[in-house]
Amino acid sequence: MKQAKLFFLILCLMVFVQGCKVLAPEKEVMDALEKMAKYEDKMNEEHEQLVRLEQEQTKLYNEIMDLGMKRFSEVSKLSRKAQVLIEKRNKQIEEEYKNIEKAEEQLTIVKESLSHVQDETMKKQASSLIKIIGKRYDAYKSVYDHYHKALALEKEFYRLLEDEHITLEKLQHQTDQINRAYKELLSDNDQFNDYTEQYNQEKKRLYREWK
Repeated sequence: MKQAKLFFLILCLMVFVQGCKVLAPEKEVMDALEKMAKYEDKMNEEHEQLVRLEQEQTKLYNEIMDLGMKRFSEVSKLSRKAQVLIEKRNKQIEEEYKNIEKAEEQLTIVKESLSHVQDETMKKQASSLIKIIGKRYDAYKSVYDHYHKALALEKEFYRLLEDEHITLEKLQHQTDQINRAYKELLSDNDQFNDYTEQYNQEKKRLYREWK
């Protein structure tokens, strides 16, 4: 009788352990998605600071345009301030990017955990989300690259303004380059926003189905 009870207890434990193994991958997926969301929240905080720096620089640019090159000493001073702001923006976009990298690390965990999920319907739902997240991060990296390109062009523009004998033609050429860079940047950013909208929709749907 004791052996029968012991066998039954072992059998129950085996069923329990097997049950845990089935549930564990789903939980790992959800935990990784939650961590990903936290890193994205931090990224948004960094982005808010970046926007403030951009607004501050826009204000300086408008002041410079109002002054004109006839008041060169003031223009030169404001141009140096603008270059300092560009360096701050450069550091800020790096902080923003670090959080994207950390979030992307969680995506690797999601993929690995998902490979152990047994339920094919659940796996298909999560796979759809993973594809969108991957495309979204690729779009962000393109935004990041074009942002750096635009910053370098802006810095050169303000450096040119420190030359009292700079020609209007050279300034116009640099301005045209900056405008082209921002056109590319905005196109990439629109793509990123589209993927963000898809990501939010798929994530909500997944949470409804899995919880």
